[in-house]
Amino acid sequence: MTEELNPIKGDKIVCVKVGKIKRENFYEMARKYWKVDIKRARQASHVLAIVDGIVKEVYIPSSWNLTECPEHLGRYEFEGVEDDDSSYIGKSVKSFYGRSQNPVKYINL
Repeated sequence: MTEELNPIKGDKIVCVKVGKIKRENFYEMARKYWKVDIKRARQASHVLAIVDGIVKEVYIPSSWNLTECPEHLGRYEFEGVEDDDSSYIGKSVKSFYGRSQNPVKYINL
């Protein structure tokens, strides 16, 4: 059984489900073309890339901006760096999503 995510006090998290998206690499899959509440997203200290309810990678976002990709106008993408040593990697976020089909979830935001 996979351990549930227990957010560290003060961390503001955006989770993005990336399991069915195909792009150049995992970072590109995680960072692009999201319908987010930009005020909340810009407050995030972490972005968690989720596959099948499990945190696969963690990023520290430095900025969120509207995409310039004509196929995804109105959506956002972030720039950031990977946090390889995050304690969130491998944890389950299934309880945070419940039955929600939305690929974006905010924790502590």
